[in-house]
Amino acid sequence: MNKLQAGIATFLLIISSIAHAQLVSPYQTGSYVPGLVNLRDLGSLPGGLYLINYNYWINGNGYYDKNGNKVGSLDIDLNNLKPGLGTRTLELDTQIKGFTTVPMLFYASKFKLLGGATYLASVAPNYFSSNFNMSIKLRDSTIVAEGKAGGWGDLSFMPLGLSWSFSSQVDLAFMYTLYAPTGRYSTGSDDNIGKGYWTHQFQVPAYYYLMERSTAIGIIPTIEINGKVKDAEVWAGSRFSLEYGISQYLNDWLEIEIMNAHNWQISDDKGDDDWWKGTTLDSRDSKNTFSVGMGVWPWAGWLQLRGKYIFDYGVKQRFRNSYWGLSLVFVTSLMAE
Repeated sequence: MNKLQAGIATFLLIISSIAHAQLVSPYQTGSYVPGLVNLRDLGSLPGGLYLINYNYWINGNGYYDKNGNKVGSLDIDLNNLKPGLGTRTLELDTQIKGFTTVPMLFYASKFKLLGGATYLASVAPNYFSSNFNMSIKLRDSTIVAEGKAGGWGDLSFMPLGLSWSFSSQVDLAFMYTLYAPTGRYSTGSDDNIGKGYWTHQFQVPAYYYLMERSTAIGIIPTIEINGKVKDAEVWAGSRFSLEYGISQYLNDWLEIEIMNAHNWQISDDKGDDDWWKGTTLDSRDSKNTFSVGMGVWPWAGWLQLRGKYIFDYGVKQRFRNSYWGLSLVFVTSLMAE
């Protein structure tokens, strides 16, 4: 989803032509987007095969600097790239909208292992499209960059998930997910969809239930370890996310939920091609996200629909976005208990 920043890539192309170099984007915001999952999605499930589809309509609401202030422009010192290049100004008059859909195949085992754990696995491609409009000022001239970016992004694959139900009130899980750089990526290109690196993700969701599980209180910590950017000497910094919230079933078919989420960069980007080191962009980013949602079962026990509104706040060194989300969960009869 950080391809919402496609306009930045256009800016980098212009700078690349001046510096005679292919530049890596300084906006390495990781693979996982906290706040987009539904609270109960990572809880225990009956054994079987599930078809899940997440859909999000995204709107970019401006760029915020390392102090959390919305800014209209950034002055970037490029002497790290080539002495004498001086400073270039990026005017951040942005209008960015996008859509992403993530179809997922999710499996929960009927058999138990390691102290009664259910084995979990999933695979999920994603398709993303965006429109952007950005003004770029170079010295005394202004260039308006606008266009579209779209295509199949990186593939996520969970080869190992384990979920324990210790009682009717407590669930605990461990999930390892791998993001493969299958999406289109070329360093210096303005139409990248993938991130260009592998990500190893570790999650430990925990839930506490009340009133025969009609109330769920959940917390989902996530660590991302990001790899080397393709064709560049840059390693993206690692990240930590924390999501938590409460879900309440009002009756057998209607559920409401409230979630909050935080995301922090916990290690620096590094490498010989880290050209933004020492510039105004050289700061660890962070953001917070709040969401409210409602789920219904129009086909009891088989099909669930969920709608969510999600927005970022307290953003530092990145773009702030808002989302409308719609997810569908279809419970198949395949491999069911």
